[in-house]
Amino acid sequence: MKKSCRGNPFCGFLKQAIIVVIMSILFLGINNIFIQAQSDNSKYEKGENLYSQAREMFIASTPKLCEAVTILEESIPYFKEIENSQLRYYWLAKVSYLKGVVEKERNNHKKAEEDFSFSREMISESLDTGDFSDGYRLLADVEGQLMSYRNLYYKTKFGPRIKDFLERAIELDSGNGKAYVSLAMYYRDAPLIAGGSLKKSESVLKKMVEITHSDQIDLFSLYLWVDTAWVNSNFNREKAGDCILILNLFSNQTDIDFMVERIGKKYQDR
Repeated sequence: MKKSCRGNPFCGFLKQAIIVVIMSILFLGINNIFIQAQSDNSKYEKGENLYSQAREMFIASTPKLCEAVTILEESIPYFKEIENSQLRYYWLAKVSYLKGVVEKERNNHKKAEEDFSFSREMISESLDTGDFSDGYRLLADVEGQLMSYRNLYYKTKFGPRIKDFLERAIELDSGNGKAYVSLAMYYRDAPLIAGGSLKKSESVLKKMVEITHSDQIDLFSLYLWVDTAWVNSNFNREKAGDCILILNLFSNQTDIDFMVERIGKKYQDR
């Protein structure tokens, strides 16, 4: 015969105790998730602040390159502790990419190539967990940097992928301004047989302004644009000037003039 708890105070107490235990476990689980999310945000913010400091040092009128590398290295432990693997790999890729750009500026090309290669590895890991716009934009930028360290076969085989990555980035987020800038650089520098032309490059930038409702280019993208205009034109002043002239469609001409002067001084004896 089935026993009843009716009239048994201990049985009622036991039921209440079980309910309390279950609710406590649920509360602790939710609380742990909340704490973990807060912890991830805290690590992300500390790492991002250091990353931003390093980037500002790099694009300043008087760059502090050694200090920028040191700060980037200090940011790495914070990003390594992020539980979300996609975010963790993404930020490690961003840090390594910026380190590569800084090392390249210091003419430490062996270290720059190592940083770019590691960045490609990290952003590929991030994209393996799921597609996202800035992941493809960063992958394209990394591949673009690695092209200068690779042979003609590699450039011919893998160069067109850069355009594919950037088109995918824009497809996933039509407001990704940096992806438009990178795509414009691709068309600017690509050979005619691969569809390259200054007219296409300018058209992409005009579309960016139209879609994003912003007629300014950020300083880091500006640095990359002007620096690669010189390098990829084999330091031909006239060709580099034509590439830079496209930037007249942006309103922050003071920033543009500053960056053109800064990088022009670097290559004036070429």
